[in-house]
Amino acid sequence: MLISIVITNYNYGRFLGQAIDSVLAQTYGQVECVVVDDGSTDDSRAVIAARPSVVAIFKENGGQAKALKTGIEAARGEIVVSLDADDWLFDSACARIAENWREGVVCLNYRLALNGDPTQLWPSEPFLNEGHAAFLAANGYYPSPPMSGNAFRRSYVRELLARGEGLDGDGVDAYLLYSAPFFGEMAHVDAALGAYRTHGGNVSMTSGRKTVRNLGDHAYYQFWAQQNAQRFAKERGVAFPQRDHLVGAYPSLWMLLAQDGGYARRPLPAQSRLVTTLAAVKGFMSQPGIDLARRWKNVLFLLGFLALPRPARRALADRWFF
Repeated sequence: MLISIVITNYNYGRFLGQAIDSVLAQTYGQVECVVVDDGSTDDSRAVIAARPSVVAIFKENGGQAKALKTGIEAARGEIVVSLDADDWLFDSACARIAENWREGVVCLNYRLALNGDPTQLWPSEPFLNEGHAAFLAANGYYPSPPMSGNAFRRSYVRELLARGEGLDGDGVDAYLLYSAPFFGEMAHVDAALGAYRTHGGNVSMTSGRKTVRNLGDHAYYQFWAQQNAQRFAKERGVAFPQRDHLVGAYPSLWMLLAQDGGYARRPLPAQSRLVTTLAAVKGFMSQPGIDLARRWKNVLFLLGFLALPRPARRALADRWFF
């Protein structure tokens, strides 16, 4: 069973070599490495040229979704892993994926070690054995790793990237993860099979203080990932709430902060501050995996935040979050 590792890269030449080399070093014998360079202006081309055994694709800059779609179209494997160019896989990753893959699986999650440290794993929450759609409906997400910590059925990824709405930037992992339970079975390996690198410039929300642009972008991605999940659930006759607002503790909080910060790069859902605040409060009160102190800190912040005038909200957000 061939496994295709698709690496999408934009100006990560300083990390790209390790990502590619980690694929070439896999102990599993049936692996191909597809590298899509999304119009980099650094030394990425030279890094790729030094590794002629990869399938190299060079395109104009168009964002992660378009780069991944290009790579998936070139990939030949039944199973695909989208490896971020600043992450890397452990040598046995593909062997473990193949060992745990079975007929009917559409997505297999595994943990990532933060900066390669086996004592710091992401996600820290337990994986679900079942009930992914129900958890998603209640909380707006389910416990899952960033992009590099997932293996997908290639046919599913192709369909999602072809038909998904709101796919005009990064954050593609949320789109793929949230719709997956409606296309087949979910599986996981409860071990770290790769590393997630933090370096101060991560797009992910897992590392450090954020900018208004970052918060707004991720609120946008989360909203459309949830909307796509609702759409595919309906198409397949699966009972699933059909909502027109963003769901979830942190995404709702991100949207409030982004709106007060003047975010306008992408159109956020047209919902009132009250609806967004109540969605965030509900999330922090009920979402698993949030410690008690953080739960109440954020609930109290949100309730106080709602009544303040915008200048005061912005000042408070600057102090607490940025």
